[in-house]
Amino acid sequence: MSRIVHLSLKVDDIQKTGDFYQKMFNFRDAETKKTRDHTSRHMTDGEMDFTLLTYDDDATSAESTASGAGPCIHHFGIEVEDIEQATEDIKANGCVVVSDPGVIPVKFRAPGGTIAELVEIGRYKTDNAGQKISRITHISLKVDDIQAVGDFYKRLFDFRDTETKKTRDHTSRHMTDGEIDFTLIKYDEGTTSAESSAAGDGPCIHHFAVEVEDLEKSTRDIQLLGCEVISDPGVIPVKFRDPGGTIAELVEIGRYTQLGS
Repeated sequence: MSRIVHLSLKVDDIQKTGDFYQKMFNFRDAETKKTRDHTSRHMTDGEMDFTLLTYDDDATSAESTASGAGPCIHHFGIEVEDIEQATEDIKANGCVVVSDPGVIPVKFRAPGGTIAELVEIGRYKTDNAGQKISRITHISLKVDDIQAVGDFYKRLFDFRDTETKKTRDHTSRHMTDGEIDFTLIKYDEGTTSAESSAAGDGPCIHHFAVEVEDLEKSTRDIQLLGCEVISDPGVIPVKFRDPGGTIAELVEIGRYTQLGS
């Protein structure tokens, strides 16, 4: 089974946004570097590479606007054994490569309209350095067709179904790469909840979840740090808009428990 090893947010201020995740969840800095037309601040939750990126004002690469013009969860990375073969496979399944020719990792627009990338095994080294760090346990994509999109990830990357269910104003197809919960969501027509449009109207990587020990305390803490809670009152998990403008959520420990078999 291929594994999700990387999550990247496009933000306006990598310093301010990264400092929030460092202060709130103890995410640890790995490196900050300039690559082609963007600057990336790599951090880690001890298991996944968590990157904040800002593109140059004059950037013209296809990937710079592939997920939209404003702040957004830009893409996630899937580790594969043979990047050349995997690139041919995604093309054969109708995906469009949005990276410039010869650029690795290979970013592509997947069925459902969101951006993912193929990375070679071992590209992202993560280590919690003995620190207690909150963990990313869930990524959710808003799509128009949860059946077709989920079948793509099952066919290409061996993601496994766990459950499909209706919750409030949306249907969720929960899958897993063996370590995190990977969910495809489709909101009901006519829904008016704040969270349904918080990340934009069209297909997008809607949010990711960070596991915390005390949900109520963490909710108070993010509000004290200037975050806006966008979940309806009383709804758990608690979704919020972070300082970089993207949507994350607080979940209790053990909400998403994945088995590798």
